[in-house]
Amino acid sequence: MGSSFPQQRWRNSCAGLRSPRRGTERTLRRRGPGGGIGLAGGVNILQATPVLLRARQSITAVFFINGTLIGCWASAIPQIKQRLALDEGDLGLALLCFALGSILAMLVGGPRIDRFGSRLVVGISALGFCLALPLVLVAGSLSDLLLVAVVIGFANGLMDVSMNAQGVTVERGLERPTMSSLHAFFSIGGMAGAGAAALTYALGGGLQHLLPGATLVLLPAAMVALQPLLTDARGKESKARLIALPPRPLWLVAAFAFIAFICEGAMFDWSAVYLREVMGSGASIAALGFGVFSAAMAAGRLLGDRVVARHGRVRVLRVSAVAAGLGYAVALSASAVPLALAGYALIGLGVANIVPILFSLGGSRRDIGHGSGIAAVATAGYSGALLGPAWVGFLADAAGLRLSLALTALFLVLLVVFGARARSA
Repeated sequence: MGSSFPQQRWRNSCAGLRSPRRGTERTLRRRGPGGGIGLAGGVNILQATPVLLRARQSITAVFFINGTLIGCWASAIPQIKQRLALDEGDLGLALLCFALGSILAMLVGGPRIDRFGSRLVVGISALGFCLALPLVLVAGSLSDLLLVAVVIGFANGLMDVSMNAQGVTVERGLERPTMSSLHAFFSIGGMAGAGAAALTYALGGGLQHLLPGATLVLLPAAMVALQPLLTDARGKESKARLIALPPRPLWLVAAFAFIAFICEGAMFDWSAVYLREVMGSGASIAALGFGVFSAAMAAGRLLGDRVVARHGRVRVLRVSAVAAGLGYAVALSASAVPLALAGYALIGLGVANIVPILFSLGGSRRDIGHGSGIAAVATAGYSGALLGPAWVGFLADAAGLRLSLALTALFLVLLVVFGARARSA
């Protein structure tokens, strides 16, 4: 893709949402099952702006809530490991179950989004995720934890694909790229979750305070944020597809998502463990490691829409992969915690805009429903998230965590080498 995105390329992808020439007016609203506003036909942008702006604010809040929940989960992993006396292999298996639950949700969720709309699915999954997180506290053994991890992963996966589908709907209506900034608020949420965890641990609290507290705060916030979301049009293939697998036009995008999620997932699940067990930091500093990574991702994504518009998708993809690789090199070679945190920040900047670009591509093809398209790309991505953190754990059991993370970073080379082919995707 060239640098003409978003002006020309973006308008072409949103042609069905633009108002016609002066003198004629197409329909604005299409009532959906939930009474919301649909965007099936053309849109009079001037008339639709208040509705779209409220929906933009709402979906931004949903991304923030999801990021906060993930931040609490990621920051709780070292305490879960210690509480149940797990080794790296056991923890890797639990993270594998989390990823399996997420992938299962995406496989079945994409066609459901096409059929029922992302608004309904976002609501169900957001409330489910908030309620599922404290279930960690009832897990008294590894087998209990595996079951809880599947449940939490399923809720997260369904929320992930549906909120991105809603984001594409809003993005099309506004006729300008917004996915990077939406994902920025996911990263800000991750930072907030990590900060809440660090503060809880610093004050002498534990999981029994962090996880129920997160639910008490985020559940009411989610119920308020869900109201202004848009009701999507139903996809033409909504009744024909049972699961969402990557169709041939999205194979390259799906492959890049696979690589991106391997490297991003390793940071989500192992950044705090690395600082605590390899670098020897305390629990509060280890939790802040994930916060530094999330803060850098947020900064990169807040600027991402303008960067992509100016330099083009291909260049952003390749330069981002180089930056993330350098970040891994700095973090894993550091002998002091501050230098390792600087490496985490560079990794966050590097991976910041890769996933938003790929999700936007997956949800913008007219021959594929936006729910199924995003679900297909996300499924490939979460397959990387499944294999990446899990194999980091298994390999760390045999060769050490530093080496296993270094081998994970090598996947970024593939994105740099083959990134130019994204121009034809």
